[in-house]
Amino acid sequence: MQEHTVFVSGLVPAPIEQVWPLLRDFNALALWHPAVAASRVEEGGRADALGSVRRLDLRPDGFVRERLLMLDDPGHALRYSIIETSLPMRDYVAGIHLAPVTLTGGTLVTWWADFGVIDGADLAAVAQAVGENVFGVGIRALAQRLG
Repeated sequence: MQEHTVFVSGLVPAPIEQVWPLLRDFNALALWHPAVAASRVEEGGRADALGSVRRLDLRPDGFVRERLLMLDDPGHALRYSIIETSLPMRDYVAGIHLAPVTLTGGTLVTWWADFGVIDGADLAAVAQAVGENVFGVGIRALAQRLG
């Protein structure tokens, strides 16, 4: 397995058919992620169009503009990049993949990112914050919403 800057996985106690629609909608993050105050598609027009750009307004402050790079419905996966942010990171590419957990009927969610940081920022600290406050919080929020 390739090592990523950040890799988090967790179980959501709902079938993949219920989890995937929330994730594949590139403009739905504010509906279920507590760190996202608002989301809007800026470019591309549609939330499922490759190349679409969404702007996320973050809680308590900050923003991220992200471009949808890949959307794989049969594989239940997507990939996106950050093109502008108030956070101390650069060259950010991330992905989410879902897999059915056949014994329980739930879904395994894996969320990863590769990135660097701007001069003066601590990569380990930024990676830990992304892993805990973005990916971990997001997977737990999905589990709570759908569980």
